[in-house]
Amino acid sequence: MNYKVVYFTRTGTSKRVAEKISNKLSCEAIQITDNMNWKGILGFLKGGFYASKNKDVDMKINGNLEGADELIVVTPLWAGTVVPAIKTFLKTTSVDKVHLVVTSNGSTIKNPSGFKSVSDIVKSKNNEDGIINELVNSLL
Repeated sequence: MNYKVVYFTRTGTSKRVAEKISNKLSCEAIQITDNMNWKGILGFLKGGFYASKNKDVDMKINGNLEGADELIVVTPLWAGTVVPAIKTFLKTTSVDKVHLVVTSNGSTIKNPSGFKSVSDIVKSKNNEDGIINELVNSLL
């Protein structure tokens, strides 16, 4: 099975998680970026608003997804859902081939249906490495 890890990050947490997963699976980690400024408290509030209102943003895939049988998509949790750039990205791929990994400070995703698998890494539970190992072991 050929995997690629796709991620969006605002603070660096999802990038760290994506790199841990890609290292364990010996596959590429590809960043998704958008044209938005999510920095600071205003960016945080705007991000929550965009996520809760299901607003699309222009996004860019900074790599090549060709050859991947399945994707591991790593995303922060904003307002109980995936970030706008990942929502836009998921419209371009079959979610039944996506293993979703959600990073948050204390919550889990509200609607996890449709994905091949969903893993919640919650900072307050200190479960990052355990969840990553469970996911990777299930894929090997």
